[in-house]
Amino acid sequence: MENEELEMTTEVTEETTDKKKKEKKPMPLFMQAILLVVLVVILRNVMGTVLVKGSSMEPNFNHGDFVFINKLSTSVGSPDYGDVVICKLDEGAGYENIIKRVIGLPGDEIDIVESDYDEDAYDLYVNGEYIEEDFLGEPMMTDGNIEYPFEVPENSYFVMGDNRNESLDSRRESVGAIHKDDLMGKVVLRLYPFSEFGLID
Repeated sequence: MENEELEMTTEVTEETTDKKKKEKKPMPLFMQAILLVVLVVILRNVMGTVLVKGSSMEPNFNHGDFVFINKLSTSVGSPDYGDVVICKLDEGAGYENIIKRVIGLPGDEIDIVESDYDEDAYDLYVNGEYIEEDFLGEPMMTDGNIEYPFEVPENSYFVMGDNRNESLDSRRESVGAIHKDDLMGKVVLRLYPFSEFGLID
């Protein structure tokens, strides 16, 4: 008899527990809305997407590529050599945001000189060291219109497009070195085309 009562008590306890689990109320709609807003705000300040326009980063990025950027890598952290970044240009220049590669960091000395190997081409030197850039599609045939050697100002970065002969970048006075505040983020992932989907080194 005692065993039967114990079994019945156990069954009642389990049923009560199951009912409590089933009776859990869903999160109120206003709380869901608040969480959604917070999530959107965080995502907008941490991550973003950019559609590549133009040919200035060929052959590594093409017109129509859709990329994912990490905003914290430039707002909280600092970009490094070779990082691909999105730059915000002065509105007075009349240009849209641009995608470029970081070539020089604050305090670096940038020098672009006539090549010893190709009389029509130029070579890049950073702090007196020759920089070999295997990722370029063709030799650099223009040095822009700034004076060299060029010292990168404090809190600024010297950037260039991978398609050096079709790129508006820090070699031009109208662009110059990009201030850290004008770096919108580092490109970390290519989303489209799907055939080239993947992380950016």
